[in-house]
Amino acid sequence: RVFTFTVVFTIAGQIDGKLCLILIGVLSTCSRKQIVSAIQPTGKPHLGNYLGALRHWITLQDTDNSCIFGIADNHVLTSKTSPKQVQDNTKVQIAVLLALGLDEKRSILYKHSAVPQHTVLAWLLSTAATSGFIQRLRSMPQYKEKSLVHDNLALLTYPVLMAADILLFHATHVPVGEDQNIHIEFCNAIATNFNKIYKCTVFSPVDKLLTDSPRVKSLADPTVKMSKSYGKAVGVIELLDSDDVIRKKVKKAVTDSMGPITLDSENRPGVYNLLHLFAAVAGEDVSKVGERYEGRNVVTLKEDLADLLVQAISPIRAHALNVLEDQRTIDDVLRLGAEQASEIAEKNINEIYRVVGLR
Repeated sequence: RVFTFTVVFTIAGQIDGKLCLILIGVLSTCSRKQIVSAIQPTGKPHLGNYLGALRHWITLQDTDNSCIFGIADNHVLTSKTSPKQVQDNTKVQIAVLLALGLDEKRSILYKHSAVPQHTVLAWLLSTAATSGFIQRLRSMPQYKEKSLVHDNLALLTYPVLMAADILLFHATHVPVGEDQNIHIEFCNAIATNFNKIYKCTVFSPVDKLLTDSPRVKSLADPTVKMSKSYGKAVGVIELLDSDDVIRKKVKKAVTDSMGPITLDSENRPGVYNLLHLFAAVAGEDVSKVGERYEGRNVVTLKEDLADLLVQAISPIRAHALNVLEDQRTIDDVLRLGAEQASEIAEKNINEIYRVVGLR
């Protein structure tokens, strides 16, 4: 139902009130979506996370759909992250999500490691991963990139675990950006093969809930995404960064020496990155922002962008830091989420056990 209101209002302007009421009645019978999404605690939440995923979580929970949001801490073990970092990053993720407005009474928020059925289902799904799937895993872009730094089997097979994270709750929709399409396709492929092998219909196809998520680039290298895994920390705006740190990072952002501003993503990636980031935070079209700054100097753009980011991030940081001082609140949220997620997961995994003959 995320998309139905636009349809209703459009029709309402074209037809009489009686028919409009009939259409509203029809639309209200649309089936409820089961939305599942997760974020890895590989580092502190940053602007790329916020614009690409987290803000959409808040919007989705305000619909009539069922939302399950997870901290994918199992996945972080594929990288060289210390146990303390994993724990600290998880706490910060929870604090930021609560600061953004995620309501544990309207959505389920939990750690994947608190629900062991995730890894159980990953093992069961792996029995449906024939040789073609193994080759497919080796060709995954993220495996090719990260295997240059991290060398472990889990990094190769993590898409199977990701599929389990989704299928464990019989998700109908997963919010993704364009760069995540490959994972949904893999999830549906392995689910289909599982159904075929075990002659069942336990899994249904998962639909992509495409978001308008901008692909936020690093301030230090506009050719890669904003992520500590892909570049220098100075290129990442964290949601807990102080105002001074935000301003310093924007000031040092890589641009060029080609003079006044022009909107040219191909030849001026650094300048375009700043314009694109401004547009994403302000909720504007990048072409409009480009027109406004065309012919002006880059220093002015950086100053204005820094002001905009400080205005947007400061309240989030203040609220999140308050939450971090209240460990009981974080523990209570995780405990409630684990209980709710476990209840659903246990029921579903028993159903799958019966299919494969383990019950």
